[in-house]
Amino acid sequence: MSRATDDLVPVIDLGPARDDPAARPRVAAAIDEACRTSGFFAVTGHGVDDAVIREAIGRSREFFALPFEEKSQVTSTEPWGFRGYLGVDATALAATLGDETPPDLSESFNVARFEGDPPGEDRPIGERSMGAPNLWPNRPSELRPALERCFVEMERVAFEIAGLAAESLDLPSDWFASSLTDGTSLLLVNHYPEVEAPPLPGQLRRGAHTDYGILTVLYAEDEPGLQIHHDGEWHDVPHVPGGLVVNIGDLMARWVNDRWVSTLHRVVIPGATAVDRVSIPFFFQPRYDATVSTAPTTVTDDQPARYEPVVAGEWIAAKSAAMLPDS
Repeated sequence: MSRATDDLVPVIDLGPARDDPAARPRVAAAIDEACRTSGFFAVTGHGVDDAVIREAIGRSREFFALPFEEKSQVTSTEPWGFRGYLGVDATALAATLGDETPPDLSESFNVARFEGDPPGEDRPIGERSMGAPNLWPNRPSELRPALERCFVEMERVAFEIAGLAAESLDLPSDWFASSLTDGTSLLLVNHYPEVEAPPLPGQLRRGAHTDYGILTVLYAEDEPGLQIHHDGEWHDVPHVPGGLVVNIGDLMARWVNDRWVSTLHRVVIPGATAVDRVSIPFFFQPRYDATVSTAPTTVTDDQPARYEPVVAGEWIAAKSAAMLPDS
């Protein structure tokens, strides 16, 4: 069920698990092994139509090509507001680990599932930010439907992987899903502009960080840059044509009692200069009020529960706030 383009990032075909129930244990075991080793793997056979990805990227490029003054009209005014446009220099992901670095050389457009009434003013700032409505630009008018279709497809894949991951732990396939349905998941389109001059010392396209949710499902164009940290060294994540890259986050590692690893990763600038690049990560996250308690099958006499239960939204909101340079 897996082949190694790189020992640290195996490629797992999801197709057999969808078509043949007897194949599910083998696919689930491959996911478990990857999550134990590096927390990263690529998936093929995921069923996402390439046309959906191409449309999302094409419309997003049209948006990023607009003047900054126009793009910034859909920047959130909410504290820690991760909706709409975040400009170049707006984030520093290494800060989530306490590292002081120059801002990341990237801009993004951010979309959540939430479209209902936002949380009231009496709710904590983090809950209001994570429940804020999406912000859509006037143009390109096709951006909204393109990203909404992409969100649905990426979420479907994430639920499929979560089901197999649960089965690998001898849990019901919907064990994680019960907390993830109608969650605070976020779809980003990251744009890394062309780099024409040497960056500031220590400046990257995305600083070294771990993701802090459950799963990240990523589409990235065939340009180098994504690296993971393993055994004291940085390793390039290979591009898999037609594949999606998946990694687990801090909250999932906590959920499974550190059976799986949430791995440090970054996006570097390949060389002194670099062409522009687009990636689409989908951050799979529980409902704000979901309680994350250690999965019972990961607790043994030799491996007692390491963590107290946490409220998922409070955990993610605190991490999100840390990545903003002025927070």
